[in-house]
Amino acid sequence: MSDLKNALTRIHDWFQINYPAKILSLASGLSTSQIDTLLSKLSFKVSKEIREIYQWSNGYPIDEYADDWIFDYMFLLNLESAVKEAQEWVNKPEVTAQRYRYAGQPVLPVFMSDIEFLAVVATDVQQTTSPVVHISETLEISLQYTNLTAMMLTLAESYETGGLFIDRKGYIEKDEKKYAATYRKYNSEITDLALERFLKIFPEDSSWQTVQLLHNDLYMSNSYGIEIPPNSLKNKVVNILLHLLQDEKYDSGFSVVLVLEELRAVDALIQGLKHPDKWVRSRAAFTLAKIKAFEAVEFVSQLLEDPDPVVQEAVKEALEMFKTQK
Repeated sequence: MSDLKNALTRIHDWFQINYPAKILSLASGLSTSQIDTLLSKLSFKVSKEIREIYQWSNGYPIDEYADDWIFDYMFLLNLESAVKEAQEWVNKPEVTAQRYRYAGQPVLPVFMSDIEFLAVVATDVQQTTSPVVHISETLEISLQYTNLTAMMLTLAESYETGGLFIDRKGYIEKDEKKYAATYRKYNSEITDLALERFLKIFPEDSSWQTVQLLHNDLYMSNSYGIEIPPNSLKNKVVNILLHLLQDEKYDSGFSVVLVLEELRAVDALIQGLKHPDKWVRSRAAFTLAKIKAFEAVEFVSQLLEDPDPVVQEAVKEALEMFKTQK
């Protein structure tokens, strides 16, 4: 039995013991031929994990409200609905269709709530796994789990350890500390995945949207306490961002500083203190204090005499933060 099927079985067993009513309406799985027929309608390939999860269960139709959620606050879409939705996304006008892509790749929605989706990213070849991304109500897209297996292992262990639980009203709630610990256990590679994708697409698209996508990815993983240790991937990304920060023709310095914050790139942020844009200087000063970069206090202090009052106020706030954090 694969890790994915094992995790799905654990989730099912947990609900069977604790809240059996919530899985009564869960559909049975599809045959291999049924799955192949539906997936053949897509214009892109998906990972083998998709076949495994739909052999386990075919979920619910997209137009059928399913309040018996077992995948955190989302329910499993049946494959026919998932394929139909993916086809609609691909066929939207080009500008809109791009918003349903992750790093230029189309996605297949697998889970949804009323207004949000979790989707798997298309694969270039028939890979075993692919990332799971979150699509918000406003069509912001970001990495959520390393892959479907990591997602199900995270959910299974979270239910078993109390990281996820059912409240008195029947809603799924989180113990943030316990859930974060489990999330880190199974998704430790997610930051490298984000950095790799940035390095892959940046040469073709150096727009602020590419930088923003990296910020979204890293912000989510950092929120669960996944650290980004120094490595060649991080160094390459920081060097690219530092180059952008020093390029006076690049007009998205503020977005660059936000990513440098997630990367805890102290030296690059110190360079941001010299940026011609007041908002970049202000954010760089604030960020250095936020990440407790005490080695930067001297550099931040020099901006107390900045000609712009906005920067002066930011620097005062930053220096106060440094004091309270000692």
